This record gives sequence, C-alpha cells and structure tokens, in this order.
Amino acid sequence: MTKSIIETINSKIRELQKNLILLKRVAQEVNEENIKEDMLRYWGIERGIQISIESVIDIANIIISSLGLEKPDTYKETVLLLGKTGVLPESFAKNISNMVSFRNILVHDYAKIDERVIVDILKNRLEDFVMYISYISKWLEDNYNF
Repeated sequence: MTKSIIETINSKIRELQKNLILLKRVAQEVNEENIKEDMLRYWGIERGIQISIESVIDIANIIISSLGLEKPDTYKETVLLLGKTGVLPESFAKNISNMVSFRNILVHDYAKIDERVIVDILKNRLEDFVMYISYISKWLEDNYNF
C-alpha cells in the first residue's frame, strides 16, 4: 500500500468524521415524533447517513483493491471481506455490514424508509462509524507505518 493510498483513506476518514459531527448534533434534537417536522432537515439526515455509509464502503474498496483481493459482488460483502482478512474484527464487520445494507434502501427504496430506523441510527449506531474509523486507523498504523 502506497503513501498516496493511505492519504486517500485518511481523507475519507476525515470526511466521515465531519459527517458524524453533524449527525451527532442533530441526533440530540430528533426523535420519532419530530423527525419529519422539517422535511429539509429529514432529507439532510438521510443524506448524511447515506454519505457516511458510502465512506465506509469507499474505504473498504480502497483497502481491498490495494491488497489485490477480488472485489466482492455487493457492498455488504465488501465490508464482510474486511472482517475475513483481519482488517476489522469479524463480529464488527457483520454488525456494520447491516448498515451498508440499509444504504441500498436509502438509495433505491427511499419510499419504504421507516423513520424509526433513521432515529435508531442517530441515537444508537453512530458510534459504529467511530469504531470503524478506529479499527481502520489502527490497522493502517500496525501495517503501514509511514
């Protein structure tokens, strides 16, 4: 893995961190009763979650490509592969891969989104992104100390 690839991954991590700051801020104000009071805010929340999930996928794809591994068929399998190769703990990879599956609903089946899932992510799952960043950063540090 080259220094420029690591810089690209770190750039994606910084982008994800910025999104998390915004999502954590709004998470304090939102609940199931008020989440759709302001549709622009709601759409922003959905988009923020989607972009955060896509950052997870992008980082996984960069790592898989740089390691010369065969690209999986689905985004969920991409994250699971990081668990199988030891980049992420396998149980954590399984857990966060469910969030990756939710991205498909956000993108393709947006009419079927349950606001309770959005609120659950805001209230209970944002820390998964933080853990993902931590695992990726530690793996990079342990394996590619530039």
